[in-house]
Amino acid sequence: MRFLLACSVICAGWLISGASTVFAARPAASDILPDATVVYGRLSNIHEIREKFGETSIGKMMSDPQMQPFVASVWAAVTDSVAQLEDQVGISLDEVLSIPQGEVAFALMPQESGPLAFVLFIDLGDNPTAARKAMETLEELATGDGAALDSQTFKGTKLNIIDGRNGPLVYCEQDETLLLSNSTEALEDVIENWSGQRDNPLSQNQKFVTIMANSRGARDEPPQLVWFVDPIETMREAAAGGRGSGYMLAFLPVLGLDGVKAVGGSHVMATEDFDSVSHLHVMLERPRTGVLAMIAPQNAETTPEMWVPADVTSYMTVNWDVDKTYNALETLYDSIRGEGKLAEDIDRRINNQLKIDFKAEIVDNLDGRFTLMRWYEPPARINSQGMMVAAKVRDSAAARQTMEAIVANFFEGDLGLTVERHDAGAATYWTFIPPDRPLPDDMDEARRRRIERARRMRPEPTFGVMGEYIFVADRPSLIEQAIRTQATGERRLSDDLSYKLMLSKLQRQAGERNISAISFSKPEQTLRMWYELAEADSTREFLGELSEENPFLGNLKTQLEANPLPPFGVLSKYIAPGGGIWINDETGIHYIAFQLKRAEGL
Repeated sequence: MRFLLACSVICAGWLISGASTVFAARPAASDILPDATVVYGRLSNIHEIREKFGETSIGKMMSDPQMQPFVASVWAAVTDSVAQLEDQVGISLDEVLSIPQGEVAFALMPQESGPLAFVLFIDLGDNPTAARKAMETLEELATGDGAALDSQTFKGTKLNIIDGRNGPLVYCEQDETLLLSNSTEALEDVIENWSGQRDNPLSQNQKFVTIMANSRGARDEPPQLVWFVDPIETMREAAAGGRGSGYMLAFLPVLGLDGVKAVGGSHVMATEDFDSVSHLHVMLERPRTGVLAMIAPQNAETTPEMWVPADVTSYMTVNWDVDKTYNALETLYDSIRGEGKLAEDIDRRINNQLKIDFKAEIVDNLDGRFTLMRWYEPPARINSQGMMVAAKVRDSAAARQTMEAIVANFFEGDLGLTVERHDAGAATYWTFIPPDRPLPDDMDEARRRRIERARRMRPEPTFGVMGEYIFVADRPSLIEQAIRTQATGERRLSDDLSYKLMLSKLQRQAGERNISAISFSKPEQTLRMWYELAEADSTREFLGELSEENPFLGNLKTQLEANPLPPFGVLSKYIAPGGGIWINDETGIHYIAFQLKRAEGL
């Protein structure tokens, strides 16, 4: 158990550490690994990542002199807790954090027999002392747990083997790089191709090349993180020999899911134009069949609806070919269940229950634009952030009649629920009123408070029609805010300067490609909610209750009381809006998300 704990602590430390700029001069891991590698992730240079993070808005905020006492207090609570683990593990956190000196890479690759092999690359630079101490500590803990130690030599490199109850752990040092694996054969393969002259490396795998080509920044800024997954091959290798795995894999083509060729992306920090940029690419086979044929985004309308307030925490809108998706669903469903089965099951399970014609009254009435909006409702509490989903319809009067029928026939009729109707201008909406069971007079006061607090935090499901949109929300106050925004025309997102700036950046990133969906976020609004929540007396009381049984939380509470948060303005001056776009092209689906730099005057 202590051996596994040591492994976890050491690996976690390697991934979050920072160190010197010196690292081993060798080919990138993608040039050493075989093209059959199914999972790959690479941090380019730990020191560079640390420097780049310091240039981001979060890094600058944490380094602000007014924030330093608070950050130091949180870190002190963490280090005090870790000190207990250090005594058990036998190596300090500072020593672990000093190990990586450059590239850190991880890979999963198939073997001729047995499970997938992992390989971890950690550049040690010219300071291997801490790494050697860490591995000696692991060996000591492993032998105490019943593991056997062994070694062998391959091409002049000593392979150290820790053979424990959970399988082997093999490690070695190769040209100032620490290599770890669960397979001797995998490490030998890596050493054999250490020069980067492999005939078929991962870097030339066509799927990998496509993912990486689509994950470059606008100015080709080198990413600090890249990752790649071949999901079907990973599943095939992981499931080899498992019960039912053959049936599961054989069923993927039926659903069309074998058309997901690869998934991957990149993350870049502190670029010339942005605080950060993230790419996600899903490579799809053409033509798309089955489930993938249901993916039918269209060129999106980017102007926010007139009811979207400017103080949203996040906003996303997408245009979708509803008919194409429904037809693809019907084709797939009927191919599995039998001709006409989708229509038959909808009639039996939906139409007969709700007393409507689902296809004619709902699906055929959808225009194709869908919007998701999140909004912060003061005062601050755990559930202050509300959510609303809206869909544009072709005939709002018909949509209102459909909803009235559903409420009367199903919710009030069959279920017997209490539903309140509200009419406000062009909007009609209904809110569920959950019944409250009376609490016993002799109930414990602490339990009574917990129940009452839980009741106050319950969502209040609300749905209805507003103008050309039908909607579902988790609270009526969000609908009321949207109605006010549409009626007054004040502080609309469509007039917000930060949104307009974000839109221009998004369109520049898309270039000539059509945008299928657009998202926008105001982290400052979310930060304000959490700030007010952290400062609330109720939060301090809640933390105090938990800290009685949790030493870490008790220590954290003491530290935070001694070093409270600075004024909100100290934090908010570093936070800028963010956004993203979805692009549907011939290679698959691509998502680009980025955060603006606060220096742009927002």
